[in-house]
Amino acid sequence: MKIDPRFYEIDRTADEKEPTDVYQDQMAVIVDNLMSGYLRNPERTEAMLRRDGMTKTADRLVELFGPNWWDRTTT
Repeated sequence: MKIDPRFYEIDRTADEKEPTDVYQDQMAVIVDNLMSGYLRNPERTEAMLRRDGMTKTADRLVELFGPNWWDRTTT
């Protein structure tokens, strides 16, 4: 597993920030990685989210992109 280098920067500067700001920075990196993973392989990410009990997140992504949007072809 590779750790996103942005987490190291967040950790390095954490003492200078409020805990809520650190949390927001960490969540931004997590969401960024989740979305890039979803766009890279949405079917796999969808299955992982549902398997791990994050059905509300998976449902919200389907609301945004539509059901099985990765199967659609554009003409």
